[in-house]
Amino acid sequence: MLTFVVVERDYVTLTDQQLASLLRAGDSGAFKLIYDRFWDKLLVVAAKRLDNVPEAEEVVQDIFLNLWRRHETFELKVSFENYLAVAVKFEVINRRAKRVREEVLHEELKSLLPAACTHKASFDLEYLQQQLEHSLNSLPPKCQLVFRLSREDDYTNKQIAKELGITEKAVEKHISKALKVLRRRMGRYYRWYRILQKENFTKKVGCEEGPKH
Repeated sequence: MLTFVVVERDYVTLTDQQLASLLRAGDSGAFKLIYDRFWDKLLVVAAKRLDNVPEAEEVVQDIFLNLWRRHETFELKVSFENYLAVAVKFEVINRRAKRVREEVLHEELKSLLPAACTHKASFDLEYLQQQLEHSLNSLPPKCQLVFRLSREDDYTNKQIAKELGITEKAVEKHISKALKVLRRRMGRYYRWYRILQKENFTKKVGCEEGPKH
């Protein structure tokens, strides 16, 4: 149940930290100011990356809904602009990955694998994709974002560091942690998934036997 505290204030003059403090207290005025101040900016970014305005609106709505749901424990470390910029990138990556990845990989399988192998490989890929998503979702948000930028958007470590405002060393640590988790949770299935990924398709000559489920 949402509980709002209504207090008359000049919210525009408040700093981000003051707004964050009021947000934790359930101040609807502070939340509304944050919403009004950043909605359009986030929508432009999401729409540009997704090329779909309705879906972009859903992304931005989810970001603010999640912000309100956790307002009682919310901690602002930098600024709302930085926090929301990372949030929209994270949500967009998740949406785009779910919408595009499986379709693209299946199309590549059809064109690069013998017809007799396509059904089997497609089944394996679908299963492995589910396992991968489950494993990725277990990662901390920042670690997951770094890994997706690296593996799904083909960002370099330097680009990721600049995009998220962290060091390249931190990027390397996040990627290393993600890979360890994936290998631990997926075992040999992670290696098979890598075989089916784009960079390895061209190395396949025939149809290999997939993992037994």
